[in-house]
Amino acid sequence: MLVSGITVLALDVDGVLTDGRVAFGASGDEVKGLVMRDLDALAAARRAGLRLALVTGEQGPLVEAIARRIGVDCVVAGAKDKRVGIIQLCDRMAVASSQVCFVGDADRDALAFASVGFSLAPADASARARQRASRVLAAKGGAGAVAEAVEILLEARDIVPARERAEVRLRQIVEESIRAHQKLLDESLPILSEIAMRLVGCLRSGGKLMFCGNGGSAADAQHVAAEFVGRFALEREPFPAIALTTDTSILTAVGNDWDFRDVFARQVRALAKPLDVVIGISTSGRSPNVVRALDAAREKGAFTLAFVGRNGGAVAKGADLVFRAPDAATARVQELHILAWHGVCEIVEAALAAPESLAETGS
Repeated sequence: MLVSGITVLALDVDGVLTDGRVAFGASGDEVKGLVMRDLDALAAARRAGLRLALVTGEQGPLVEAIARRIGVDCVVAGAKDKRVGIIQLCDRMAVASSQVCFVGDADRDALAFASVGFSLAPADASARARQRASRVLAAKGGAGAVAEAVEILLEARDIVPARERAEVRLRQIVEESIRAHQKLLDESLPILSEIAMRLVGCLRSGGKLMFCGNGGSAADAQHVAAEFVGRFALEREPFPAIALTTDTSILTAVGNDWDFRDVFARQVRALAKPLDVVIGISTSGRSPNVVRALDAAREKGAFTLAFVGRNGGAVAKGADLVFRAPDAATARVQELHILAWHGVCEIVEAALAAPESLAETGS
């Protein structure tokens, strides 16, 4: 039984609710102390829907007073054999023993641990109780052991709802992604085809591809450059492609000695030629260093291409050709970018390496 399936918290009294010591009042009555921390925790357990019970070898007015103070649902008093006491408890409360968590501290409590779904022993319990318990608490009996037990059970009870909430949100995320992908299918194929043909023309003419971006877009720049230099789906000669995001010496030198906004533009001014295509990738469309890279590319006579989100921004305005992922959320834009790039890579590779297989390539 998972801890999250526990519905009843059953407690021994001496050594669990109390520290096991006995005091006597002025009239000679036995007095036992309960710590407020444990009482507050039991109130929280009731509010959370846990049912409370006492299974104790003691009996009499003191046990009844403790039961009233705690507000338990069931009392099994005089249970010297705790295994029998647990059976009686389950009969009275109409629950399976696997739904019971029993907290005990003595050897006779340990005999009942195997009968319940989950068992706990205070830190100062007997050696046998600590050995047989499902878990040994850090707190001692009468000094927070009950509060710790309640905390464990309530945390476990929340696992299933939390998992269910996570599953609901994951479904929403996937559905949002599917809708964004459908928009790409409905709206973006003409521009992606144009981009693919532009890159084919560049590479056929002896030009090269230069990619830049920040963060996740930097990873995309490196990813796509690797697809062209390595391979996507076909064995073929490498295509010239450079990710301007990878040379840390250049990036840190330019960023330190000049301005981080120039880390890509300075590389473009050094490397770009009129036959080349410089590609800026930006989910927000607001990356200043990408904007400057496209400006530098135009100055060098290179063609400029932008991959952005739906809003486009300054990056889109600075490019000759733009793919706008049909969504504004960063995660969705990144998902659409990589799908679009995979499609473009496959088309470009097939056109240059195996034109006859253009309709049959796969990755």
